[in-house]
Amino acid sequence: MQQNILRDSNITKIYLIYVNTLGARKKESVKLRFMDKKECYFAASVPPNFSKPKRKIPAELHVYTTDGVYKTKVTLIDTNMSLEEVLYEVSIPKTWDYTQLRSSSRKLVKLPVIIKFNDGFEIEAETYDLATGGISFFSTQQISSIYRKISGILTLKLPKETLINFPDGQMTVETRFVREKSDVENHFGETLYIFKFINLLPEDDMVLKNFLIKLD
Repeated sequence: MQQNILRDSNITKIYLIYVNTLGARKKESVKLRFMDKKECYFAASVPPNFSKPKRKIPAELHVYTTDGVYKTKVTLIDTNMSLEEVLYEVSIPKTWDYTQLRSSSRKLVKLPVIIKFNDGFEIEAETYDLATGGISFFSTQQISSIYRKISGILTLKLPKETLINFPDGQMTVETRFVREKSDVENHFGETLYIFKFINLLPEDDMVLKNFLIKLD
């Protein structure tokens, strides 16, 4: 169901946009507190000079993910404020407009990859898919929360025909954890991990783009 977008693990930001009683357009950064079959409840810190909006007014939700932005129109049913937060009661979204943010599409390809961290911890895997922005891979190994917060060095083994700029047969780039999925069909007991590239060199980016084009 489309409202489950709000439960997606790759969400980076959610914004609630509405017009307050003073006629000003407000854009509040919110977090999903809980959701039932009829309403969503979003929490936010109390903004300065907060003016409680009218009940049952039009509003918008903008949901930013690692892949793109989802936008939808909703109804702001009610607002409740305490000393610590504002709780917005919003109607369940019915449809979403989606804008892709990825610089290139992901391609399914199996390549050896190693991610090393400063303390010596290593992750060895085989890519599930690849894009110029990063990789994903399945693993039965649980990655500690420590290594989800810090960057590591990723070494990717590329086919010989793409190695014009890689005399040692591999590409090395800084990487960082983005998200995970544990309910992927046909991968029982495995978790899909997504890592992004950081500061990928222009020449490396070009090699990857050419390689991905050949996979079409």
